[in-house]
Amino acid sequence: MTEMKTAPLPAGAHIAIVGAGIIGTSAAFSLRQRGYAVTLFDRAEAGRTGPSFGNAGHLAADGIFPLASPGIGLRGLKMLLTGKGPLKVPKSYLPTLTPWLWRFWRTSFGEAQEQAIAALTQMATGTLAETEALWGRAGMANLLTRKPLLQLYDTEASYQMDLPNWHRLASAGFGSTPLDAAAIRDLEPALAPIFPRGMLSHEYGRVTDPFEVVTAMFNAAVAAGVVYERAMVDAIRHDGEDRAGVVVGGKERTFDAVLVTAGSWAKDLATSIEDNLPVEAERGYNFTYPDYVGKLDHAIILADRGLAVTPLSIGLRFGGFTELGGVKLPPNPRYFKAIRAQAEEVMPGLGTAEAREWMGHRPSMPDAVPVISRSTIAPRVFYAVGHGHYGLSNSAKTAKFVTELIADGADETYRAFSIRRFN
Repeated sequence: MTEMKTAPLPAGAHIAIVGAGIIGTSAAFSLRQRGYAVTLFDRAEAGRTGPSFGNAGHLAADGIFPLASPGIGLRGLKMLLTGKGPLKVPKSYLPTLTPWLWRFWRTSFGEAQEQAIAALTQMATGTLAETEALWGRAGMANLLTRKPLLQLYDTEASYQMDLPNWHRLASAGFGSTPLDAAAIRDLEPALAPIFPRGMLSHEYGRVTDPFEVVTAMFNAAVAAGVVYERAMVDAIRHDGEDRAGVVVGGKERTFDAVLVTAGSWAKDLATSIEDNLPVEAERGYNFTYPDYVGKLDHAIILADRGLAVTPLSIGLRFGGFTELGGVKLPPNPRYFKAIRAQAEEVMPGLGTAEAREWMGHRPSMPDAVPVISRSTIAPRVFYAVGHGHYGLSNSAKTAKFVTELIADGADETYRAFSIRRFN
């Protein structure tokens, strides 16, 4: 890149942001605070159509390991062949997904694994404090509760296999406390007594309700002067080194810069200017049980089942699964059934309790590292896409990163997140 291409965008410039989930709304608020004019586009109500609406509600400040961990090839195959397994790929989508899966597998070992861990550690370090600061400025600090995560294991063997990761987290400054079965029952007596081992991860929080969070951030952005337009952006454009644009309703509109935060739908926008953005839709499923408010005290990860449990203000949310199937296929009812069966095992009574079901699309990169970057093609087009399971968790840090990228030309500081790694 030349110095001209990475020059800071002057205050007062007009930025279009495409996508009003938690990443887009957080970036809009942050950029507005730095003195930019911001127009925020989304095809629907802010936060309504993506994972910002129905995610687990965890604020995980210790997410430094990519989903593609050592041995994922064999374990992934076993998951695909097991009815209860948390990883699924529809057969019809496998040809489309094969290049993504190849890079995903390559991230599971060697230098690629270490590079991903280093980037995710850069993102995770201080993320709780950054979130509290941003949400405090937005007047929504009350929506976050700092409380350790309870990670549970079905077997002693799986706990022992995970210990090296816990030790590495500790060496990176993320503290934890091991638990035996008795300690788990003391902390959460409503759980079935089926977990011999657990770990409390201390750098953690949970929110009242993810949709309440994105709505609050959107309202704070609008109150600060961000303009919202409910409209479908069909493509993005670039015009030399100092302008960019969006195509809305067949008409091109020009801005000083464009920031794409459209999650799983960002790939087509990037393709419209010939950027390679290999983001895939990782479809997650969950249930929210409204009659189970207050039944649990901690956010929980069921390590061997790939599921998360969260006590929200609107009910107990229980879900997960990783189905790599794009954005066009309808939800698979079998996965809802499988989650209900596991919920019954973990908390007797949930299998028949009233619940609201939801499926959403997590935007996931093959190396699990989000793209927070200037375009390779257009110096005034930027991306903040691909956070996978950590969009809510890393929204505040992403707002900081992308604001510094745009306002300070901090491309080198955030090189690990550059889209150029896919060229």
